[in-house]
Amino acid sequence: MSREALDAAIARAGAAFAAAGFQPVEVPVLLPMEDFVRISGEEFRRRILVVVDGRGTERCLRPEFTIPVCRQVLGDAASRDGGRFSYSGKIFRNGRPGEGDEVWQMGGEVIGRHDIAATDAEVLGLALGIARGSGLAAPAILAGDVGLFARLLGALAVPPAWKRRLMTQFGDPAKVNETVARMTAPRASFAQFAPHAEVIGALAAFPPEKVGELFADILSIAGIQTVGGRSTSEIAERVLEQASLAAEDVMPAEHAALIADFLAIEAPLRRAEDRLAALLPRIPGGAGAFATALDLFSARTAALRDAGVAIDDVVFSARFGRRLGYYDGFVFDIADRRAPALGQVCGGGRYDGLMPSFGAAPGTRAVGFAVWTERLAALAGEATS
Repeated sequence: MSREALDAAIARAGAAFAAAGFQPVEVPVLLPMEDFVRISGEEFRRRILVVVDGRGTERCLRPEFTIPVCRQVLGDAASRDGGRFSYSGKIFRNGRPGEGDEVWQMGGEVIGRHDIAATDAEVLGLALGIARGSGLAAPAILAGDVGLFARLLGALAVPPAWKRRLMTQFGDPAKVNETVARMTAPRASFAQFAPHAEVIGALAAFPPEKVGELFADILSIAGIQTVGGRSTSEIAERVLEQASLAAEDVMPAEHAALIADFLAIEAPLRRAEDRLAALLPRIPGGAGAFATALDLFSARTAALRDAGVAIDDVVFSARFGRRLGYYDGFVFDIADRRAPALGQVCGGGRYDGLMPSFGAAPGTRAVGFAVWTERLAALAGEATS
């Protein structure tokens, strides 16, 4: 790909963000690792390119923009109330096969108090417009909703440690199915935790990394070293999982079947909504928060239609999630049916739950998307060839 083609793709996307009222934000290339690992999980560490200074301090080359943009704008008194922010620059991480470790990424974040459904629709519409501007003619739009899965697990009273694990695995159906199978078939070896059910129950209310810090202190006092390459937070998570199986009843078969049926839903938006609604009578004790999340699904579909998005082009997959762990609501990918090998050219979603960790005011919401600029440039080249 020529530099001229990439520059043209960058210019087209930049003009679209400017026309939509987005303010450019500059983000340093060298960043502390802590936020990325804490928010996106230990698995993301393997994708980060790390540098170590002479004092042994680890930093990383910028692996993505959303987290540092949020930290930067919410830490600035002038922008703390939110706004529309765009970015443009290289990201560095272990990429997918055939793709370099550094690629040019652009994107936008909408942060503040806003109507969820309308802003979700606006963001997807903007991403679609940017892709069309580079020659996208046969859009393949995949949508998901992390919040629906979270509300379903809540309605089924899944123990906290297991819910955290399932939410971390969401987007990887094989791992989710494996975990659900374990929850329906406890093993006798877990019985050793039964006498400590009350203590384990209290610990399970905290994130594994916090429990891991406690374990680390206990091991340090005892002079014990961890073995097998596992961190104390990983050990803590494993203990909490096993203890939950001992302290709780196994997951009823009908609950496991309900999760499986939910994850099997993949259809255009309107048909998907009907299939999701058909699950409501099967939820024990009333649908509650799941029904509320489904109302938001309906409102978003209507907002997408009002925004001019052809909703028959949007396929909802209940098992679709992003590899970055901070997404907690609507998510989407945009690709071109004519060029499936390119993969997604735009993708993003909602991450309201990330806001409190950066000191945002209560009720602050956030949704955004990234543009894979090299892929857009390649798409433009195919459209003109």
